[in-house]
Amino acid sequence: MRRLLASSLLLLAACTRAPAAAARDASTLKAEAPLPECTLATPLVPGVPGSPGHLIPSELNPNGASELAALMRTMVADLEAGRAALEKGGTPPPLWSRHRKLRCAWPTDSADRNPQFDAMAVTYLAQVQALDAKPTHPRAAFNAVVTACQACHENSCPGPIERIVQLKVADAP
Repeated sequence: MRRLLASSLLLLAACTRAPAAAARDASTLKAEAPLPECTLATPLVPGVPGSPGHLIPSELNPNGASELAALMRTMVADLEAGRAALEKGGTPPPLWSRHRKLRCAWPTDSADRNPQFDAMAVTYLAQVQALDAKPTHPRAAFNAVVTACQACHENSCPGPIERIVQLKVADAP
């Protein structure tokens, strides 16, 4: 009898929820739906913003940005926000959902999408997942993400290394 009463109350609560709350829950479910894993074998889709011939308008590059260049600028902004949060004693926002496409975004030069880049992207994304898992030592986990970013750029496209290094957060005071 108690079980039936509890089930009825839960059903009643679900049915009488405010429409805004129900819509918010539905949007959360859509956002959390699993997406296919992005790998080096994932074919790149021609015609998407950032693909050859469809570069993304950019203030930094008058010719436009590739999908990967635009994603990396988003990644830097996310890491800057994470660094600020850690410095204030908080936790960085989750990164995986915004960074996960790293392995299958159109690069500026298609030859840059290769096994070496993919292996480094796998390492970076593993560090992102470790950070998103709310580790015991978030500053160390955050710096591991930045170090993975730096390691890749030391092998190709060294231009942003100085900016990447500045993303690291100091040990807790």
